[in-house]
Amino acid sequence: MIYHIKPVAKLPVSETLLAFIYGLTLDISFASYITILPAALLPVLLLFNISEKKIRSGLLIYSTVWIILLAFIYTLDAELFSFWGFRLDNTLFRYTGTTGEMIGSAMSSPLVILLPFYFIASYVGYKSYKKFLYPYTFSKLKIWMLPLMLLLAAALVIPIRGGLQQIPNNESVAYYSTNNLLNQAALNPAWTLARSVIEQNGPDLSRYHFFESAEAEKQLAAMLRQQELEADTILTNSRPNIIIIVWESLTAKVLNDTVTPRLHALLTEGIYFSNFYASGDRSDKGLAAILSAYPAQPDFSIMTEPGKSRKLPFITQQLKAAGYQSTYLYGGELEFANMRSYMNYNGFDQVLGKSDFPKETWGAKWGAHDEATFARLFSEIETNTETAAPFFYTLFTLSSHEPYDVPVKPVITGSSKTAQFKNAHHYTDSCFFDFIQKAKKQTWWNNTWIIVVADHGHVLPGSEYATHNPSEFKIPMLWLGGAIKTHKTITKTYSQINLAPTIASYLKLNPEAFTFSAPIYLQDTTKRMAWYSYNDGFAMVQNNDTYFKYNLNSQKLETKKGLFDSKFLTQGQAFLQILMEDFYNK
Repeated sequence: MIYHIKPVAKLPVSETLLAFIYGLTLDISFASYITILPAALLPVLLLFNISEKKIRSGLLIYSTVWIILLAFIYTLDAELFSFWGFRLDNTLFRYTGTTGEMIGSAMSSPLVILLPFYFIASYVGYKSYKKFLYPYTFSKLKIWMLPLMLLLAAALVIPIRGGLQQIPNNESVAYYSTNNLLNQAALNPAWTLARSVIEQNGPDLSRYHFFESAEAEKQLAAMLRQQELEADTILTNSRPNIIIIVWESLTAKVLNDTVTPRLHALLTEGIYFSNFYASGDRSDKGLAAILSAYPAQPDFSIMTEPGKSRKLPFITQQLKAAGYQSTYLYGGELEFANMRSYMNYNGFDQVLGKSDFPKETWGAKWGAHDEATFARLFSEIETNTETAAPFFYTLFTLSSHEPYDVPVKPVITGSSKTAQFKNAHHYTDSCFFDFIQKAKKQTWWNNTWIIVVADHGHVLPGSEYATHNPSEFKIPMLWLGGAIKTHKTITKTYSQINLAPTIASYLKLNPEAFTFSAPIYLQDTTKRMAWYSYNDGFAMVQNNDTYFKYNLNSQKLETKKGLFDSKFLTQGQAFLQILMEDFYNK
């Protein structure tokens, strides 16, 4: 913060100081990480009566190495943040092969400030250790103490992962402010570097390379080409209120009058997309596809990497620039898959998670039940409609996520996973319908566009394991609300990644920012296929009976069904190649 004092000085002192509090979790995590090795070795050395002098010398060497290394990391991070805008991570190692550029960059840095900081930090750290910790004396350990000491060393795993909660530490635990500079200040650069090196090695681009770059670009352009059409006039005006309901695991297989009877009944009250597909098979991939129109990567997830996700296009940012107020609501932990950081980059004015709901509304495992999140959505809207600005809300449901913990008696009989899955959707269906019924009675309903879409499909019901067939990725999308002028069913094939550019197009914003997709034009007659990916493969689908799947390990078609045109395979490969190159370069 001192190194970047100019922008920090403009921020409220009270909010700035909170960075030290919110950053403690990652500080303690990294400190525990480098402590666990000596903590495990020390009792063994003491048991075998290794001389105290050797033990103290070994600890001094170990600590000195870390003091010097951490001083270097913090010094390097302070300068690189000026250019990158995010804390140190494995991005650093992408440039180790460009020695000349690295030397040039280093020489352009204010070495007169950085070098003294590095040496002073190293010296102070070393002298502090020598004065306060080095004099500590040890005595021989009795054998019965060894298991206890090793257990205490093993207990360091708890602060390393951030506690006993379900979701371990990630960058999101330090995010607390709508100002990204403060969120970044709360991060520990040694922790972010270690995590990115350990967990994110980056894609092997040769695995996804099929064509020369020019040919791949040509094929992608052909895939995205559209008829020359004007944007549809399905909205009552160009600045409607917008609510996106991201329904956890809403596979098309449960869209019926038994499991989701209320949603099923609403299909005739809006625009229903009956041949719609998820881009990936996980929530984090679905959210990025919906809000950033960024396709799911087969073996990676951009939302889990803040250094990359911050560079995505965001429909929220475009709406905010157009005068919209925005809020994101989720009943679960915002640290899941770095959701909090992604939503902050989106530009939401308010991001609400599990801790923002009363504990009595929480389920046994994940967080607040859906009735609580829908109730909070309604109250937030009622509060904010006092202003003239249009609103944008995104609600991500929770109750239909395993373990399907819902606070009502089951409607579908049985105790199988399929029965539990269906009951959870039946519960969310009732919560959603209650919200819609209340919304219809409000004045804001007449100017509101409600979009219901799933984060991903599901293997259930019908299978206990993933086959990656289209039925597991097919999801419904329904547009409702008083701002929708027409009611119809759209049978053409579309994907989650078409939603953000569609919103941008209908509101006359900037759909071109979403380079991997195009807007939905209801009058477009072009024959299309949707692209989706999963671990070690991708697929293109026209419907559940016409599709192919491609295996990246064998580099061969795994399945093809229906009328198969080889151009779609070429386009699908080109799409993946350009996507992974873009992902790598972010």
